Amino acid sequence: MKKIRDFCVYLVFGNKNIQVFKHFKRTCKENLCPLNIKIDSISILFFLGRWLPYAIAVGITTGVIASFMDLIVVDINNFLSINIIYLFIYPLFVAIIVGQAMKRNPEVGGPGIGFSILHLKGKKYLRIQSLIYKLIISILTLSGGFIAGREGPSFFLGIGIGEWVGKSDGFSKKFKNMLGLIGGGAFTGALLKAPLGSSIFAMELENMYDFNYRPFIPMIVASIVSYLTFSFFRGSHAFIQLTSRAVWTLSSIPYIIAMGFFISITIYIYTLMFHFSVKIARIIPANRKPIIGTLLALPFMVGLVYLTNNVDVLSAPVHMKILSNLAQVNFPISTDMIIITFTIMITCFTLGFGIPGGLILPVLIIGAALGNIFGHMFSGQLVMFTLAGMGAALSAAAKTPLAAIVMITEMSHDDVVIPMTAAVITSYLTSFGYSMYLGQENIFAGSLKDFKSHIIQNTDSKK
Repeated sequence: MKKIRDFCVYLVFGNKNIQVFKHFKRTCKENLCPLNIKIDSISILFFLGRWLPYAIAVGITTGVIASFMDLIVVDINNFLSINIIYLFIYPLFVAIIVGQAMKRNPEVGGPGIGFSILHLKGKKYLRIQSLIYKLIISILTLSGGFIAGREGPSFFLGIGIGEWVGKSDGFSKKFKNMLGLIGGGAFTGALLKAPLGSSIFAMELENMYDFNYRPFIPMIVASIVSYLTFSFFRGSHAFIQLTSRAVWTLSSIPYIIAMGFFISITIYIYTLMFHFSVKIARIIPANRKPIIGTLLALPFMVGLVYLTNNVDVLSAPVHMKILSNLAQVNFPISTDMIIITFTIMITCFTLGFGIPGGLILPVLIIGAALGNIFGHMFSGQLVMFTLAGMGAALSAAAKTPLAAIVMITEMSHDDVVIPMTAAVITSYLTSFGYSMYLGQENIFAGSLKDFKSHIIQNTDSKK
């Protein structure tokens, strides 16, 4: 028995005469004790006692308000759908109300996210009056007639809710940025039914090509609670409803990459046109901008319905049915081009002129339509191309590649992560230098002079 023990000791330590217990004790004392490993109980208590209750409170609040918004939006749209002419008269009525709201509170107009990003960097809280105005005009806008995304109003409102709930809970102003991001991500997660994607979207959004991890855990908690609250009242069905699963092959990857490049160019043109329309609108008084913009967009609204024989695009903020159709039906290429062109023109004249609403929905429609075009090349892979097109368009427009992949996956309840990643990376890389949202900071910004000096330094160091 002693020989077996000596053999085992020699096999492990290389010396059969070593005293195992003393050697083990000395090793632990020399190597493990100096590490000074301890549990940060203060941080755990601070999270459980302050951040967790705050995240739950924000989640419930945003979920209830989001449910109320969705209920009213759907009911108004059901009324407008009785007669198609209402979809063309109703926007003028909304534009008048938006104009009056902007006259009193200019910040409530437009997409909302650009203003929200700039607001997060300041020290002031959003005014309660602004939140009430934004809530009312956003409900009216999302009800039909306009191609406006839900995430613009939800991010704006969520930031305000996050700030004020945090203030009432005793958080100081040094946490204002985090409080706003948590609220914005939670509200958007409920209205888009994409809690994880919306949380990542909020964190990627503040700075282009950067990722702020600080609010991640409380934001995830708030978003999930908000989503569950919303689903309790409004159901948990996917926004992009698919009757068949997405399929793809390795041979289609080069075409997916090419699609990502074309999407980047299209979004670049869209970005230039949108920001140009915003600057043109500045010469018009605030209360008249929405009315004039809607009048300019009205011929394109009528033309879109007439040429496509489909009203789903004008009701997209309510049910996003157009995205489901583009993902499953091979539209004629001419129809896809009409949808892309008219979506750009309508949103430039409406959202660019102060009508509240997000830019994600128009961007998703453009990406889905371009994906529908590429889907003609591969039979049976239409779902994959359209979903990948949506992700690529969102990544190029908002500079949120990870959020784009996760958000489209959550909204469709389908998995096309690998092909979508190829499209997203392509559109993301080829879109450096521009963004749909003002206020984003490019941490990779540089100049040719900096690049040349970097090359010279590397050359000198090698000599």
